[in-house]
Amino acid sequence: MRLSEEIHNFTEYLVGEQLHHLEVTKQYDADTLQDLSCLVLNRLPPRYIRHDVDVLSAISDEERAQLVAKTKTAIEDALKFLEQDRRQQPRD
Repeated sequence: MRLSEEIHNFTEYLVGEQLHHLEVTKQYDADTLQDLSCLVLNRLPPRYIRHDVDVLSAISDEERAQLVAKTKTAIEDALKFLEQDRRQQPRD
């Protein structure tokens, strides 16, 4: 059930912003980027909002920097996980 089209997770915006900033979007196809986004978002706390301006005006520069740093770390961890791709390793 969806409450509203207007309510969304601000963390998704940060992930997309950092994927572009780190130029990850140039390195992978759409399917891999979707998998990567899911892995990253599962490692970060959601921050549901109605309007982006609400959160942008309510958080300090320091708090935004912390969110960006956590997002970058989650992206790095998810990329390492995808590179290991356990599905291609033989099973016992």
